[in-house]
Amino acid sequence: MPTYLVTGAAGFIGANYVHLLLEWEPGAEVVAVDYIGFAGNLANVDAVIDRITFEKADIADFEVMEALYRRYRPDYVVNFAAESHNDRAILGPSSFMRSNALGAQVMAECSRLVPVRSHVHVSTIEVYGELAEGDKWFTERSALNAKTPYSAAKAAGDQMVRAYMQTYPEIDIRMTHCANNYGPFQLPEKLIPLAVTNVLHGKKVPVYGDGLQRRDWLHVADHCAAVHRVLHAELDAIPAAAATDPGLLPIFDVSARFEVTNIDIAAMAVTALGLNPDEWITHVPDRPNHDRRYLINPDKIESQLGWAPTHDFATGIAETVAWYVEHRMWWEQIIADKGELGVDWSQVGQAAAPR
Repeated sequence: MPTYLVTGAAGFIGANYVHLLLEWEPGAEVVAVDYIGFAGNLANVDAVIDRITFEKADIADFEVMEALYRRYRPDYVVNFAAESHNDRAILGPSSFMRSNALGAQVMAECSRLVPVRSHVHVSTIEVYGELAEGDKWFTERSALNAKTPYSAAKAAGDQMVRAYMQTYPEIDIRMTHCANNYGPFQLPEKLIPLAVTNVLHGKKVPVYGDGLQRRDWLHVADHCAAVHRVLHAELDAIPAAAATDPGLLPIFDVSARFEVTNIDIAAMAVTALGLNPDEWITHVPDRPNHDRRYLINPDKIESQLGWAPTHDFATGIAETVAWYVEHRMWWEQIIADKGELGVDWSQVGQAAAPR
């Protein structure tokens, strides 16, 4: 059976992928790598810990990662590892640059020196920046135009991976960009779990600014299935024309084409708890440089690889809210360990105060 090396495996999306991978390929050897940074939580893989090999390691540490590659000789590599929260990136961007840019390069280099069958670099819609007024969506041909420290660090990693794709064609490296994910195991600093955990603590749900920022939402299980499809796809060699047309690179944008405002997401979460959103949502100062809208077009992965989302959003968010209600001990421990996860932007400039 094949060996998979999955980085960021104790984070939100990585942990979901590990759980699903073991369902899809029960006999696979899974080497789960995570350095257990701010968003990493070993409890996310507790249920499968006896079926994986866990390695605590930093993907930006070349010597450590090369040694892991040589020890396990992975067939497939999926790099989910990233610092991923815009608020924390504004307050401390350096760790984001290390993981998201240097880490991406180290992983690509290890896959060059210790060859693998295929390697997927998992990125984000946010590298494209903010969607212009009147534009319908971004595609794989869109320019990278990141505008926040988090998304800029991810875009830097993307640029390095694109360079590896074309400079070292013997490496089978692919890339995905995903819409906003939701589902189990998401750290309660993100909107949906923050809404649920706040309400269950008797606190209102904070919505930045007017709440009319529009986001593209995708269930984490659909995202994981897309990544797995990209990892195993039979792809043609990269053509020379890709030098001027990034749409010809092995890059796939993943979306369910479901766009909704932040205020509506918060209202849906509160409603799923059986409460009145008008009584439980409060508007708070917006964070700096907050993207208003982004949406990606998944035509390429749908038409070329036959992937399609299977989760209806109304059902998916109800099930997600129920998961956090049922797993209160999981998120209570996170809050106990890390403190309150919201940021009060009215206090930033002096010191960022948890809300």
